[in-house]
Amino acid sequence: MDTIDLDILKAIETVSPKRAISPVKVNEVLKLDEVELGDRLMKLRKSGHVDILISDYPSSLTLPNAISKVFVTELGRKTLKEKG
Repeated sequence: MDTIDLDILKAIETVSPKRAISPVKVNEVLKLDEVELGDRLMKLRKSGHVDILISDYPSSLTLPNAISKVFVTELGRKTLKEKG
């Protein structure tokens, strides 16, 4: 996990600490390339730091790889407390 991954976790927690949110809204804070953000969210999902929802019907609030919602897991919150 690098500093960009930590920034992603922080941005998700800042924008919506209690519920899932569109990654497009998170990216309004981060200003990353949407494909890179999607790839990083998939990596963070595999490591257990975030959970994501995939949409069969993409909208303007969905990333190119169909991620429509994202939220930080307990492991992600613990990592933020330790490293953030």
